[in-house]
Amino acid sequence: MAVSFVGFAPPGTSGSATLTSFPTALPAGWAAGDVAVLVAHLSGSALTISTPAGWALLAGPTWPAQEGSASRAYAWSRVLQAGDTAPTLTNSGSVTGGWSCTAYRGASGVVQAAVATASSTSVTLPTLPGVGAGSALAVGVHCRVTSGTIPTNLTHDGAYLEVVDTATSRATSNANVRLGSAYRLVGSAGSYGGEQVASDVTGSMIAVLVELGAASSDSTTAPDGISVPAAVGDPAASWSTTSDPDGITVPAELGAPAASWATESVPVGVQVAVALGDPSAAWSGGAGPDGLAVPVAVGGPGAVWSVDASPTGVVVPVDLGDPAAGWSVEAVPDGVEVPVAVGAPAVSTPGQRVVRPYSGTVARPGPGVVARPSAGVVVRP
Repeated sequence: MAVSFVGFAPPGTSGSATLTSFPTALPAGWAAGDVAVLVAHLSGSALTISTPAGWALLAGPTWPAQEGSASRAYAWSRVLQAGDTAPTLTNSGSVTGGWSCTAYRGASGVVQAAVATASSTSVTLPTLPGVGAGSALAVGVHCRVTSGTIPTNLTHDGAYLEVVDTATSRATSNANVRLGSAYRLVGSAGSYGGEQVASDVTGSMIAVLVELGAASSDSTTAPDGISVPAAVGDPAASWSTTSDPDGITVPAELGAPAASWATESVPVGVQVAVALGDPSAAWSGGAGPDGLAVPVAVGGPGAVWSVDASPTGVVVPVDLGDPAAGWSVEAVPDGVEVPVAVGAPAVSTPGQRVVRPYSGTVARPGPGVVARPSAGVVVRP
């Protein structure tokens, strides 16, 4: 599954002042499971930013990344969860700066990150070795000027799509920062980086390059949090709660987040009823939801099927003493429990032959009479 770009949040800066905190925003269109990358850009010597709760500094570089004494950057990531709200970045003092945030879908997380710096009109992106096919590369870059003309543009290499380019607006006698973000989707595995990001003004530049790895294609996530290994069907198949590959139907109600299904758990074409999730049931066969076992064939000892709980298409004999008899599940009256085990003892049906046991008593048949055979004798009940 290749990583895709979701969106970016309108970036924020300290504007014409300095700030002790930066309220941020999450990218438009984000969803639970997306990976967000948040980059902060500072103009201030020895000033720091606290890591917001639930976010993690990217592994690899030393943070803050620095160019000179007053140009600084931080970068964090988070796998977004339902109900998330945007963090506030808290600075150790009042500073000039800003932030940008982008989000990516289908990513396993941050694989690697590196930083490059330059005091110039351009900075060369660091090289990331072993970037995987289907990954995404995220760039966060800024140019700080001590005073004078504020940079008006950051230009990325054509392989990258720029999504953010903004600047602070203090008087030109003060320091200002221009910051930007861009991304690239990777088609083939290999080493990436080495491209330039240019500024129209000389300044202290810092560039962060991040690889977001593609999630494994060995599994997909079905609705309601059901985890379904790709081995059940085509690895590229699209799963739903009602129509999965090979005709297997998985009700959404079975969807405990930790549940997983293997090919041998459910026979092709068989529907698995919600009642199979009864913790007190004893099932034979492969692994089912919540660690239970789901029968792959009729004959689980001691198990009881009802008309509403039986898998569609399973045939239950009309005469439990005659395995050759054919009686479909649909024909079982509502509320009647039918033992799965074929040939269960001590079961009788009105109008059928009653077998005398070696000892004890035989229950009299229900309403009706003992049918007289066309030949032979009637066995006494």
